[in-house]
Amino acid sequence: VQLNATGAESYTWSPGTGLSNPAIASPIASPVNSVTYQVIGTDSKGCFKDTGFVPISVFPVPVVNAGVDQTINVGQQTNIIPTISTDVTGVLWTPTTGIVSNNYPGITVKPTETTEYTIEVRSAVGCTATDKVSIFVLCNNANVFVPNTFSPNGDGVNDVFYPRGTGVFRIKNLRIFNRWGQIVFDRSNINANDASAGWDGTLNGKKLPSDVFVYTLEVVCENNTTLVFKGNIALVN
Repeated sequence: VQLNATGAESYTWSPGTGLSNPAIASPIASPVNSVTYQVIGTDSKGCFKDTGFVPISVFPVPVVNAGVDQTINVGQQTNIIPTISTDVTGVLWTPTTGIVSNNYPGITVKPTETTEYTIEVRSAVGCTATDKVSIFVLCNNANVFVPNTFSPNGDGVNDVFYPRGTGVFRIKNLRIFNRWGQIVFDRSNINANDASAGWDGTLNGKKLPSDVFVYTLEVVCENNTTLVFKGNIALVN
């Protein structure tokens, strides 16, 4: 803060600690603790002098720790729980992208891509502090479940072969081949968890006998990560 004395021709400030120059009218004060500065102003001949006082209140900077970085799979959510000092009266999180709920002073987030969140805390007198925490978002095998057996016998249980998962944006392509390499099912741009878009065990409208087939699956996650799967599926009538 800048101090300012007027009405004299020379000035002496004390204590000199924390002042940019204790011998000028308007020094910059940067004390580390609350202090009252005294200034003595005199005329050019040194015949007269007067004294003034300026109290400076110094408040501590609030303390905040946003916590450790976390790694989640896309489609999941996690809690960010910061540690803050007792003088904090307000909290602001940025960005707001992916925040699903506020749990003062923390938040619950569900980002679709890796995001760095910043917390700014403020005390009653306006002092602020910030910290950052990163939420790394992965899309991997944990996001996608592909059954290895299905039985299209019309009993309403596991009648259709289709990919399932969390945080899966779309199925770019699903192909199924018989043991001779013939494509028996080919579908593109379908949603995950959609049984109506899956394979019902038929080819050209006719039911196929029990057998083991090979599938290839290309998945695009919410964070635009592309995953490629290949495996066997057993059709059991």
